[in-house]
Amino acid sequence: MSLPSVTGLDHYIIRVNDLQAATDRYVKLGFSLAPQGRHHRGTRNQTIILDANYLELLTFPEDLKAQSRFGGFDDAYEGPVATALQTTDSTAVHAELARLGIAAEPPVSGGRPVHLPEGSEDAAWNNTQFPAGLLGVPDFFTCGHLTRHLVYRPEWQDHANGARRIESLIALHPEPQSLRAGYERVFGAISTSDLPDGGLQVRRGSLRIDFLTPAAFELRYPRVRVPAGLPAQTQGGWFAGSVIGVRDLAKTRALFDANQVDYRTNARGELVVAPADAGGALQVFVQEA
Repeated sequence: MSLPSVTGLDHYIIRVNDLQAATDRYVKLGFSLAPQGRHHRGTRNQTIILDANYLELLTFPEDLKAQSRFGGFDDAYEGPVATALQTTDSTAVHAELARLGIAAEPPVSGGRPVHLPEGSEDAAWNNTQFPAGLLGVPDFFTCGHLTRHLVYRPEWQDHANGARRIESLIALHPEPQSLRAGYERVFGAISTSDLPDGGLQVRRGSLRIDFLTPAAFELRYPRVRVPAGLPAQTQGGWFAGSVIGVRDLAKTRALFDANQVDYRTNARGELVVAPADAGGALQVFVQEA
């Protein structure tokens, strides 16, 4: 098995330009957010912690934008930019990539203070960044939590909308089947399967990515358009957002109605919140599997 130290999805990053406005949108959607964080390098974030994975809203101060690994995106772009893979050892993943002939930068450690009632501690991690554009879209890195207890805290995992987990990530690509060889090289041959209408599904543990053709995407999510400002390395693809499994979809719908959330119900019975109402990320709510 390729990259045996990768076990699934840890979280994904949504780049936003106004962190407070994005936070307000996710509160309206019924999410509980962890306290705002500031990384030691100066970026700020809000995390939406689910049972076993999470979403991260991330903003870059103007003076740090040029140093961002997401610099290929247009300055005005808001939306998903990277996927963090779950691992207990990013150093091992780095070695596994090398054995596949993939030269990644050495693992990088980072952290941010977490302020708790009992005092402040540093949440720390050790990450390995995959080479930019290795798999087209999404951009990947491994997140090796060194202080997992400071991230997955029960008081941040109870959401009014009943959210439990990220069931899958959604991506649009003009030729999903062209991605198969690259993903099988990294994750193994059993990681891919066909979707209707030429789509491709990638799986590794708790990670699932559905790559949809433009026609299939339009059928499933009418009137959701690919944004401007995507970098060339995405090869015409767009990492659009995620499918969120909830405890009781009827209660989620009732909360959306009470909060006057702008959503649509698609032909599959899913509740679809357009990127404009979720910090640039398509968010789809379904009854948990």
